[in-house]
Amino acid sequence: MNKLFSKGNYLKRLMKRKGVSQVTLTDRESPDYLGYGRNTLSALLNQDDYTDGIESERVKVLLSKLDPSKEDMEYIFPTKTKSNAKSIGEYEFDEDGDEQVQPLGDGLYALTAEFVPVKARAGYLLGYADPEYLETLPKYTATVTHMPKGKYRYFEAEGDSMNDGTIEHAILDGTVLQCRKILPHHWAGKLHAHNWSSFVFVHRTEGIIVKQVADQDLETGDVVLRSINPDKSKYPDFTVNLDDIREIYNVVKRIL
Repeated sequence: MNKLFSKGNYLKRLMKRKGVSQVTLTDRESPDYLGYGRNTLSALLNQDDYTDGIESERVKVLLSKLDPSKEDMEYIFPTKTKSNAKSIGEYEFDEDGDEQVQPLGDGLYALTAEFVPVKARAGYLLGYADPEYLETLPKYTATVTHMPKGKYRYFEAEGDSMNDGTIEHAILDGTVLQCRKILPHHWAGKLHAHNWSSFVFVHRTEGIIVKQVADQDLETGDVVLRSINPDKSKYPDFTVNLDDIREIYNVVKRIL
């Protein structure tokens, strides 16, 4: 397994996001004490996977101190076997969604899901994993040409960095993007631009970013993002790291 995407490394990144240190977790005087020592914790954080029994129980105790999301739990203890070797274009988007789907006939469906307008972006960065916050978001409905699988969300585009002047690819300011979520355990594969033209990244400090993927380093987790606006002096390529990414969506449809 690529060490960057090992379960131990995932737990390290989760601890970093939550601001929890190994020292705190293994201090017998700390309210967050795990019940086992630092050598045991270090060994867990350096493993690719976890066996059933005492090892898994220790990991579950660790997770209980980190307020894990459903996706965090699914990454560490998947409900079924999944492969990290596929490209995103081949992934099965098998997370159960809570969107409202209404058959329209002739192979069309109306898909209703949470909508993140520009004015809600700052709040979304804080509440993207909070079900109570998500319930406050407005809903948006648009059609899909197949029975949708996975978690969908609508995002409003902002600015002209993704406007190349073409009908095929341009994402204009105010465009609504129908997006399908890529689960974290799929990030080990290349985010192939030939399968999906554009992606939405929810970044820890930069907020919601709509870009194409120009390159990706599977060893370091660095992803080079590109605007399609030809003015490269105004919109140069830049690099983000997966440690700073909270969610990734592929853009399924532009609603102009």
